Amino acid sequence: MKVHHTILALVYWLCSSIVLQAQNPTKSSLRLESKNEKTDSANLIIRARFALENAKIDFDAAQKELEEIKSISLQKKLPINYLYAARLNGAINYEKGDYLNAIIYYNEVENVILGLPNSKRKSEELGSLYNDLGASYSLINDLENAQKYYNQSIEIAEKINDSSSLVLTYFNLAFVFIDMQEWEKAIQYLLKSIDYVGKRKLDILAFDSYARAAAIFFKLGKQEEGKKLLANCERLMPVVKLDLDKIYYHNAYGEYHFAIDDMNAALAHHQSAYKYSLLWKDPYYIADEALDIGRIFRKLNKADSAEYYFRMSFDTAKAYNYMPKIRLILNEWSDYYANEGNYKRAYGLRTELLNFTDSLIALQNHNHILLFDARYQRIRRENQIKQLESDKKLQQFSIRQKNTLNYILIATAFIILIISLLSYRIYRNRQRLQQQRINELEIEKQLTATEAVLKGEEQERTRLAKDLHDGLGGMLSGIKYSFQTMKGNLVMTPANVQAFERSMDMLDSSIKEMRRVAHNMMPEALVKFGLDTALKDFCNDINQSGALQVNYQSIGLENIVIEQTTAIAIYRIVQELINNTMKHAAAKTAIVQVSKMNADISITVEDDGKGFNPLILQGSKARPDDQVGQGMGWSNIQSRVEYLKGTLDVQSEPGKGTSVHIELNM
Repeated sequence: MKVHHTILALVYWLCSSIVLQAQNPTKSSLRLESKNEKTDSANLIIRARFALENAKIDFDAAQKELEEIKSISLQKKLPINYLYAARLNGAINYEKGDYLNAIIYYNEVENVILGLPNSKRKSEELGSLYNDLGASYSLINDLENAQKYYNQSIEIAEKINDSSSLVLTYFNLAFVFIDMQEWEKAIQYLLKSIDYVGKRKLDILAFDSYARAAAIFFKLGKQEEGKKLLANCERLMPVVKLDLDKIYYHNAYGEYHFAIDDMNAALAHHQSAYKYSLLWKDPYYIADEALDIGRIFRKLNKADSAEYYFRMSFDTAKAYNYMPKIRLILNEWSDYYANEGNYKRAYGLRTELLNFTDSLIALQNHNHILLFDARYQRIRRENQIKQLESDKKLQQFSIRQKNTLNYILIATAFIILIISLLSYRIYRNRQRLQQQRINELEIEKQLTATEAVLKGEEQERTRLAKDLHDGLGGMLSGIKYSFQTMKGNLVMTPANVQAFERSMDMLDSSIKEMRRVAHNMMPEALVKFGLDTALKDFCNDINQSGALQVNYQSIGLENIVIEQTTAIAIYRIVQELINNTMKHAAAKTAIVQVSKMNADISITVEDDGKGFNPLILQGSKARPDDQVGQGMGWSNIQSRVEYLKGTLDVQSEPGKGTSVHIELNM
């Protein structure tokens, strides 16, 4: 599964150190060898190895054989044989995917190891066991205990200077933080793994650490560090054999190309990683790579493909209870629908995320209770065996019975305490989630209200513009025509002729001003020819007025159709910013830049005016006569940016002009 260095290899190593004979016996010869062994210890070891080989064919028979070996080991007082059989119990349950039972058997092994005399071998076994416990806890989503056991394994490996174990354990510990999306912490442990590689020349053990650390560096925007680690992967690639290593290799390159916005190359590498995850038959990586492919298709605006891979990732993660991965997928998926404008579906996924969090807490509590119950039953069973074997006298049996009762009471009290604490934790989590849901609904309500206000404002502007142009404009034009007709029928003195001509000029000016006001309220160019042409006409009109020289630049807007509500909002933002410049900045020139790349629109408006103190935009105690101020114009700009889910940055100093930069994710 997602802990990438096999536990069974360590078990085989334990076996080979106990029995030097019978190297790699075949299935048909194992039983025969067990009859010919001279010692009970070697006989039990060979039987255990047979059970391990048979576990893939008949799991229940292998379990039964191992339990019998443990029972014989107790009777004959052979703790090493008991340790080996119990360790195999845990290993075959782990490989089967039954992590709870694996943990229970590993706890048995821990008790046996702790009872052995102190030695380097004891420390090695204990460190290896704690690494296995960390792996098992991580796969039941108990990340707190996973981190605890990994750290204990690291402490032991550092004391005995076991570099190989440190490389593997630091790598596995990093995955706890990868599942939590804590990239800085994950990279910290991966670099520790790599550091031990450099000191001990264990390059081939750290191929995965190089690749995974490189991928995280690219996520953090640290491309140079990531490329250096990828160079190590390239150097070792000729000796790489496992499909798992190839998953990491292509994943890292996929993250690199994603970081530099080369989506086609990123897609090719993540699809290769996905192919190797299918060959490796690991659902954790299948879900992981499907999610990455969905993100890339989302970037490429291929909605159907993105939807397909998001669904595949979610179904795979849910089938195997990869809880942190499910949370990540639901977040990504809901954001996808929100960006697509499908707010109903996005809200449904958010609700599912909240319900899932409750399910995660319930599952973790359920696992805790099962573990406590199993440990309690194991303690009770072991105590009964010890009582029956150590002393058959009635008095001692009675004493041991009382001890057992005490254990039951203590265990029961402990379980009740744990359940109480978990119940309180569930209650607090539900409170927090309810508050989070309320906040999300309030934000959605505010956005809906803002949208309604902006649409209403534009509709009213359109109506007024039409009334001015068609109503008042028509009346003024009619009056002008009537006056011209009257002039031909009247006899006027030269002074009256001059006054009449002045009146006609004033009437022409009124008609032009009326048309200018109507055009500002709803420019025809915006409706007929689009945003780029409307902004260009607006800037040209400002230039012709002589009030300000505006240099307009656009990138990527040619032949691009932008939804009318969005186009109007962007036009009003630029209009308000230029109006503020003319009113307050005393500027001679200004630059308006509008660019579109992929799904993002960038707006920049700069001037060479007198500047101002940006703190007044945040409600600080600046002078009331400062530029821009906090009036309706700036409030409208902020409302439109929030409606378009954008970000706004204002840079200005007195005497140094003003720069306003807006990023909109469409």
